[in-house]
Amino acid sequence: MSIVFAAYAPNAPFLIHPPSFEGVGARSARALEDLRLLERVRPEVILVSTPHWVSTGGLRVNVDPHPRQVFDFSGMPPALAQVRYAPPGAPELARKLVEEGQRAGLPVQGTHDWGLDHGAWAPLMHLAPGARVPVVPLSITASDPELHLRWGRAIRLALLNSPQRVAFIATGSIVHDFARFREDPGARWSEGERIEAEVLERVVALDQEGLAKFDRRKWDAVKPEGGLGPLFTLLGAVGDDLRPRVVDQDYAFGGFSMTTVAFEPHQG
Repeated sequence: MSIVFAAYAPNAPFLIHPPSFEGVGARSARALEDLRLLERVRPEVILVSTPHWVSTGGLRVNVDPHPRQVFDFSGMPPALAQVRYAPPGAPELARKLVEEGQRAGLPVQGTHDWGLDHGAWAPLMHLAPGARVPVVPLSITASDPELHLRWGRAIRLALLNSPQRVAFIATGSIVHDFARFREDPGARWSEGERIEAEVLERVVALDQEGLAKFDRRKWDAVKPEGGLGPLFTLLGAVGDDLRPRVVDQDYAFGGFSMTTVAFEPHQG
């Protein structure tokens, strides 16, 4: 069975405890919860790719039976460090992904390093509460979009004959410019929002080439988190099997978008 559901989700610390940020993140958290992933999709394994795990020397897949929770932030309100999210891993499936990636000539290896950084568990705590569904963390690299698209296609091939229902969650922000930060949580940046709309137009159209060759000046202006490596991996993995729709769009502190896109089976 191939991927039965996917989502591109925000991963900001605001999601972890919105009251610590004057309510910022509450809307995005509700949007993720409203997808009712566990109830509607019933995933047996979740693959998660975040822009916080950037590996050197190639791509990495966490093959640990118990990926550790990583608190990869500092200077945040104390409430964030109290949250625990520790699902089991899925080592057997993780190794299959590695094998297929290597068969495709990709620089991918299994590892017990890293784990679930907050770029993974901040959205997953709303998408899959209870931490009962096994999770396989995937890294990105500083490479170009094509490598991540190829990696996604290898993942898709690895899952074609899998009996498990797999969900793929990629995380990050299309607009992610710290230079635009404003102390006002509701501050907006209209040009950034316009550029994000152009990016989303290509995502919704499943236009991989158009997204990979997006206007570099606009790309550099909004500084997409992780170069959208997780999103490119997702797009390669779902192909045209799932139909994307923008679920929610929100913005925070002037320079950060909190957009959620769900990829679900075609209706009818």
